[in-house]
Amino acid sequence: MASVGSEARDLPAGAYAELGNIALWFQSEAANFQVTNDIEVCTNTNGLAETAEKFLGEFRSEIRPPPSEVRITAIHFNQPTIVPVEEGWSVDLIPVRVVGDVVRVGGQMLWPSRYIHLQREARVSGDFFTILVLSKCAA
Repeated sequence: MASVGSEARDLPAGAYAELGNIALWFQSEAANFQVTNDIEVCTNTNGLAETAEKFLGEFRSEIRPPPSEVRITAIHFNQPTIVPVEEGWSVDLIPVRVVGDVVRVGGQMLWPSRYIHLQREARVSGDFFTILVLSKCAA
């Protein structure tokens, strides 16, 4: 597999400040993580959007170029897998709560104050809860 092609970046301070609220929400029953294709996915998309609204407001300036559409999802990774990236989209992977010791994305270590921008698929490993901000490139 090709490398991620992007370095891990620091989250803006305002976005980082909002991660604690999201991490707490992830631990509640309201998040409703359900197993789909061997991955735990947050099925309460409306609750996620509401909980992450301030985070997205602070993070949106990091998305380049400005997207025509933004979606957010949350996943609990607890085994090595591949994060797919659809053509015409990019993914910003932001660890929110690390359960295990090490989070790796495309061979790079991450932690909750850092994120990685993906323009193609990447292998992830570790036991962690993450937000994926999916951005559709403007046509």
